Amino acid sequence: MTDNSARPERDADFYIGYLPAPPPRVTRTIRRAVTGIAGLAIASALTLVFAQHPFARSVFEYQQYRDFTGIVERNPYPTLLVARPGSHDYSRYLLVAEGKHGADSEVADFTGREVSLRGSLIYRDGRTMIEVVSGSLRAEDAAHASIPVVNLGSATVRGEIVDSKCYLGVMNPGRSKVHRDCAVRCISGGIPPALATTDGLYLLAGRDGRQLNRAVLSLVGETVEVSCTVERSGETLTLKADPANYRRVER
Repeated sequence: MTDNSARPERDADFYIGYLPAPPPRVTRTIRRAVTGIAGLAIASALTLVFAQHPFARSVFEYQQYRDFTGIVERNPYPTLLVARPGSHDYSRYLLVAEGKHGADSEVADFTGREVSLRGSLIYRDGRTMIEVVSGSLRAEDAAHASIPVVNLGSATVRGEIVDSKCYLGVMNPGRSKVHRDCAVRCISGGIPPALATTDGLYLLAGRDGRQLNRAVLSLVGETVEVSCTVERSGETLTLKADPANYRRVER
């Protein structure tokens, strides 16, 4: 028969609050736990950072004003045609007003005329826009000009409907459902709606060339597929289709 009473018992480690420090074994356990939790938190943060898609290289030169001279084109959306030095070509700048407003009222009296104006540049991937300083348009002369429109034929295009101002640089990211409410307000205010695809940005117009702001509001922020006619004017692509041809699709 074994006498267990003679076997020494191992004292348990306890942390007592009024003592200046916990026992060494408790200290080591706490240190390992804190180190492990901190390492896990850092690893999780780094994983989330590197899993994010990088922002697009888009720019809004907020309150950095430049002077522009060019010819106003009205349809389907206000545009300034700026002559390129040493050539007969023009660069195209979409025109918008300050805030969530289109520039239709600003350019109404200047269609086809050469004007000077002040504004801030907005640009992304070769697409450019000017936020016009209110009241800055001045007629220079009665010149008229236009860029030939090239019909690229029929196509079926898939992409997301965005407001062009935010997408080109005012907001980043300026797309997807997280940006939908802002985009709806911008397009309602006259900002040109556009279709952002994997290979470019298309302005949206009706089959007859009319603006489609109100007609596409229910589809903003959604992926859609549309059978259309595509036109090119300079570097601007315009997708022409009746609103009934827009079909919502799953991403």
